[in-house]
Amino acid sequence: PASREIRWAQSAAQARRVLEDRWVRVILGTTFLEGAAMFGALAYVGAELHERFGLGLGMIGAILASFGVGALVYSWTASMLVPRLGQPGLAISGAVALATGYAMLAAMPTAWLAPPAIALVGLGFYMLHNTLQTNATQMAPTRRGSAVALFASLFFLGQSLGVAMAGRLVEAIGSGWTLTISALLVLPVGMGFAMAR
Repeated sequence: PASREIRWAQSAAQARRVLEDRWVRVILGTTFLEGAAMFGALAYVGAELHERFGLGLGMIGAILASFGVGALVYSWTASMLVPRLGQPGLAISGAVALATGYAMLAAMPTAWLAPPAIALVGLGFYMLHNTLQTNATQMAPTRRGSAVALFASLFFLGQSLGVAMAGRLVEAIGSGWTLTISALLVLPVGMGFAMAR
């Protein structure tokens, strides 16, 4: 037990030293907000497709898989996008793609718009998140393990908070407005990071 307490104390001290750097706080804060704004409404897209269009669960699963199509598009185009846009441009473009995808989901009159909208959300997420992740691995070179652990922890904490908050919003104002709010929230996350960069 004593050695375990020592390890916890050492980990806390390492985390405190990592957080002393302003740029680290910018990256971690952006990552937390990204997790909350990006994944909050996404958790309820399947239910929205079922309620609004009466789709079966198998079809909804296939539509949600188009998120992976966005990831593939990013992997195919990253070698062109990264040098052309740079990190600030990737963050802004990713946020715009996310916002556009969520706005499409909020306003879509027919279910056939859902796959391209979700693919756009996937593309935007990987453009923004990979930029943040690249910075996370470099933001504290002498304490890389602690820095990346904080990055992952804050991302998943933001994700959990976002899903819980989106659930309350869905109950209060409906999925469409919740998706619209997500569209509006992701824009300043990416743009704020790009400006800080």
